[in-house]
Amino acid sequence: MNRTRQTLVIMAVAMSVAAAAMAKEIVVSPGGVSPQAAVEQIRAAKRAGDASAWTVRVKPGVYPLAETLVLTPADSGTPEAPVEWIGEGRAVFSGGEVLGGWTDDGDGVWSAPIPKGRDGRPVFFESLYVNGRRADRARLPLKGAFHAKTWSEEAVVEDGVTNYIERTTVAEEGLEALAGLSRAELDAAQWRAFVKWAYAAYPVESYDAATGTLVVRGSDKIVSWKAWDDSANYFYLENVAAGFTKPGQWLYDAKAGRVRYRPLAGEKLGALEAIAPTARLVSLVEFRGDFAKKEYVHDIRFRNLGFTATRTDGELCANGAVKQYLHQAARRTGAAIWGNGLKGVRFEKCRVFNTENYAFRFGDGVISNAIVSCEIEDAGAGGIWLGNNISNPLKLANPEYRDLSEPWDHPFPTERLTNTTFEAVRFNVVDDNLIRRCGRVNAEGCGIVLTHAADTLVTHNEITDLYYTGISVGWTWGYWGSYAQRNEISFNRITNIGQHKMADMGGVYTLGASYGTVVTNNVIMDVDSSSYGGWGMYNDEGSEGVYWANNLVVNTTADSYHLHFGRSNVVENCVMVNGGTSKLCVSRVENHPQVAFRRNVVCWPEGPVFTKTGWNRLRTGDAHATYEDNLFWCTSGETELNGLMSGTVADPKFVDPAKGDWRLRPDSPALKLGFKPWDYSLSGRRKGTER
Repeated sequence: MNRTRQTLVIMAVAMSVAAAAMAKEIVVSPGGVSPQAAVEQIRAAKRAGDASAWTVRVKPGVYPLAETLVLTPADSGTPEAPVEWIGEGRAVFSGGEVLGGWTDDGDGVWSAPIPKGRDGRPVFFESLYVNGRRADRARLPLKGAFHAKTWSEEAVVEDGVTNYIERTTVAEEGLEALAGLSRAELDAAQWRAFVKWAYAAYPVESYDAATGTLVVRGSDKIVSWKAWDDSANYFYLENVAAGFTKPGQWLYDAKAGRVRYRPLAGEKLGALEAIAPTARLVSLVEFRGDFAKKEYVHDIRFRNLGFTATRTDGELCANGAVKQYLHQAARRTGAAIWGNGLKGVRFEKCRVFNTENYAFRFGDGVISNAIVSCEIEDAGAGGIWLGNNISNPLKLANPEYRDLSEPWDHPFPTERLTNTTFEAVRFNVVDDNLIRRCGRVNAEGCGIVLTHAADTLVTHNEITDLYYTGISVGWTWGYWGSYAQRNEISFNRITNIGQHKMADMGGVYTLGASYGTVVTNNVIMDVDSSSYGGWGMYNDEGSEGVYWANNLVVNTTADSYHLHFGRSNVVENCVMVNGGTSKLCVSRVENHPQVAFRRNVVCWPEGPVFTKTGWNRLRTGDAHATYEDNLFWCTSGETELNGLMSGTVADPKFVDPAKGDWRLRPDSPALKLGFKPWDYSLSGRRKGTER
């Protein structure tokens, strides 16, 4: 080491030691220093030139927030002197309050006064958490849903603003239930519609019992109901007094100014804890960096903190209800923890629960951050979203480069980035998180979403009990090129998703070019869609360069692997068991290599192994897929390969399929074909992680 370099190293060590020596601490406690006061104290010190490391120790307790905690570049630390927020015990930042004044109204109903906001008016809310559980809002029908018999849409311009009037003729099974509703009940109700992959929540404008026509109005078009099977489209009404009949339900009674609740067996009036998101905060913590100016919020860490009781985004109606139409993946809703322009921010062993939106959502200019060993439970939308929701940004920037008939001739069109207006998300880590019970307000919510994100690790997460896609990668439809490159989706466990509520969804979903992206060593089990879809591994339109390997896919409504259209994808060394309508599918045939399928084990009880639907009938002929050394086995009869593929037909000899043990016995014929076993028990959260 030369003398100059040696001097620099000594100086760096000295500076680090000095920073540690100057470390300062703030204690936040109930009745003492508030979280907001801690932010302001650190900000003031930094503006005065303080370069210390700061630790904010948050004592056990619930900290109701009247306003979002906003962190700016001025609040940042440095790698050597970070700002750390550490919860000691159960420390929770909340956008809600405990409702008081409960009385027994008789007939199995308790009620409490609706709280008032700072403006003195009653606060509207759409969620109520009773003794830690999301209570069910009264609804019609009590079970299942209503369906649309016919549907129409009309664009109207009012005061220069275009709105869309949606008219739904209710199918016969719903006519009797809706006929008895009063105008007051309709005014209080929220229409919640589920259309394939989309969700909408609107107030009811009118209902004509004579014709069975229900009318809502919004600023967005709803995906056409008439183009799809009715089973993919359904709705129900929430906050309806006529549906307030079962224990565990609640009702927002605006006319009486009361919240009404039917207690579960064993609940006691004096021990009831009911929390509502009365602060109406979409986010509890926001990072407001300016990535265009390269001014980031950076080097801030949060550990062992809780975040709860946020509301969803959307247009606020006159009564305070939220009107929204989000179209896919709850793309317009915010998150309990939200930000743009952040770098070196870390959340570790934090808990986000009882929300109406996503837990984490970071948009543009998000670099080298980590969400590690956190728990997300009972999210209104989804778990974690990285990237903005601008679809096809390269198309918007350079429309003249589009060739509708062919993909790009190289993996990533970097020369076409000149006119883009945002900064892609890069080098982030999402590892060892538990994400469960999502979509409880907006069923579109995904476990993890990467839109225009590159070089991201999504590893060892457990995602379970939600209604849409487990992990979604990419936000570019077709062959426009994409920022979603070189992502690793590995060792995740994704179970019990869809639950017959949404359609066109999968365990792991990709969209657009994703060269260098690997999806490996994941377990995907129990994917059940409302109608079509419900796939295990899903390459949607324009998927390019995705490598799938060592994935276990078990029990899907539709195909174990589905390719809409794309090219240069590889599916290798996977085990696929109990696929639904078919096991493998290419739904749009194109005149180039689309997928290489090799050394996989495919086992199913009945039906065809492969379908080629020729979606949109653009081309005919073979699917341009290659097959090499695969093993196929139908357990209930003859295994037919339909003449479209080659492979070995033989019993794979699983260790104990009756008990869900999908390991291969030593004498499995798949091993002779070159299949390499892997330990799928390693998928999911890391061993020793607290659950």
